[in-house]
Amino acid sequence: MARKDSGKQDSGQVAVERQQPIHAVRDLSRKEGFVSIYANDVQVQTSPWDLRLILGEIGDASADPIPTLRINQIGEVRMSPQFAKKVAQMMVEQLAAYERMFGKIPDVPDQPPT
Repeated sequence: MARKDSGKQDSGQVAVERQQPIHAVRDLSRKEGFVSIYANDVQVQTSPWDLRLILGEIGDASADPIPTLRINQIGEVRMSPQFAKKVAQMMVEQLAAYERMFGKIPDVPDQPPT
């Protein structure tokens, strides 16, 4: 099929067709010092440069006049805001898949009962 002449100068640039990104195969290994952590408490801190998840485990509540919940901090995870956003997206997707398989996850109250 003949190309119709538009009357414009050819810039010499070639149109490049965008390809879909290739998803790499993941080859997993555990680095020395790998740890598995259970946490049922998290504090979130943000700055312009990173987001921190400070993981903890809820201990016993005190019997003081004003009950105090004891949290044993286990460690923290620091990540860029971009990575945190991707992790949040993946968590939402995984929780939706979990609920499709096992039913609705009940909401947890903001404050544990005293």
